[in-house]
Amino acid sequence: MTTGSSVVAELRASLEALTGAVRRLEHSQLERHGPEAEGWTAREVLAHLADFELIAAVRVRTVLSLDRPVLATYDQEAFTARFGALETPTEALERFTVNRRAMLRVLEALTEADLDRPGLHPVRGEEPLRRTLEMVARHDRAHLEQLVRAAAG
Repeated sequence: MTTGSSVVAELRASLEALTGAVRRLEHSQLERHGPEAEGWTAREVLAHLADFELIAAVRVRTVLSLDRPVLATYDQEAFTARFGALETPTEALERFTVNRRAMLRVLEALTEADLDRPGLHPVRGEEPLRRTLEMVARHDRAHLEQLVRAAAG
């Protein structure tokens, strides 16, 4: 079971890992497509992570301030296709960083009871905040690996 302190540590580590990975990449590496048949470029993965961080922040704050709210959803492919090229990789990383730091401040103030507050996901049904945060951490890990694979070509 995830605790507030464990999820904060994992999400902080994800921020540091992503920042380090992006800073080590050359511009040309950020524009390479991943090995998957229709894989995103590393830049598009970074834009997706920045977009998803916004959605995750809305979910967290909504669950903490409303009783059993419907959780925000979006079409990640449509978002990335429409918005993925609107900012530089540096800008996307800055957006992710600002929003992740804000999320971490909220999470550092959580009680264990807060982690059990439910939201209603349109597909997954009732979901305690704890599970939402575990999903955010898994999402970070998966897309960081995808970004590295895409950059490697």
